[in-house]
Amino acid sequence: MMQPEAVPFSPVVPSAAITGNISGNISTHAPSSVRTPDSTQNPSNVAETTLDEPVIETVKRDFQMVLTKMKKVVIPSADTKDELRNWDLWGPLFLCLILAILLSIDESDHTSTQEAQSRPAVVFSSLLLIVWCGAIVVTVNAKLLGGNVSFFQNICLLGYCVAPMIAATAVCMVVRISLPDMYYSCGPGPHTLCEGGVCMDAANITINVGDKCTGWTDQDTCLGDGRCNSVHSNAVNIILRLLITGGGMFWSLRSSLGFLSEVVEEKRRALAAYPVCLFFAAIAWMVLLRTSSA
Repeated sequence: MMQPEAVPFSPVVPSAAITGNISGNISTHAPSSVRTPDSTQNPSNVAETTLDEPVIETVKRDFQMVLTKMKKVVIPSADTKDELRNWDLWGPLFLCLILAILLSIDESDHTSTQEAQSRPAVVFSSLLLIVWCGAIVVTVNAKLLGGNVSFFQNICLLGYCVAPMIAATAVCMVVRISLPDMYYSCGPGPHTLCEGGVCMDAANITINVGDKCTGWTDQDTCLGDGRCNSVHSNAVNIILRLLITGGGMFWSLRSSLGFLSEVVEEKRRALAAYPVCLFFAAIAWMVLLRTSSA
């Protein structure tokens, strides 16, 4: 009995993958579950990600964003409100740190006692506390008055509006270095006798009363029994610092109130502006105190 002839092996082709007539052309298609790369795909449809970009590029982009937003806030324009919708807290944090560091550096030369050595840390922490707590109070007040502004958006606005106060602080420090607000001069000592405009001590040494000296510890400039104990105020320095600080406060108020007036009802704008004025007035007062020689 003859055995059936074995059929040569051939791969099985799925019937779903064959289309067309048998007598005609046969075309095959890949299964629908298989996706082939499309070289003509529009790259704009792919979501951008910054996970793989260098850190320096991220820092540059954020720094540019902070500069742009600070310019829009400090110099208000028609698109300031739209710019603040994309709020951030990095810019306000950096600005507050810069202001606190400036005022702490101004205090760092008074290191004669243990209490004076800890003064920069007290100034630094106090300023940060006043700025952030004040910003929160002003923001809550605006929300309670029905302001159409988010909490963090208002915090961002007030933080960026501190920039003019930083400029005023830097200028006041330059004024203090170049034109001190007070100076010392030689005065009579405990055993000095003055007659006819001439002061002499017990050893008949003429005291150079009125000559400038460096301070209470200066024992070389004044002759004889003289002491460096006469303190004189410089009115020019005080007036300049008042004008500079007042200008910085006015600039900050103009930037912040210009935005708040658009999001608060007209009949409630005065109530919203009052705590803002107190907020920047407190910062201006600290700048005046910390940039003086007292």
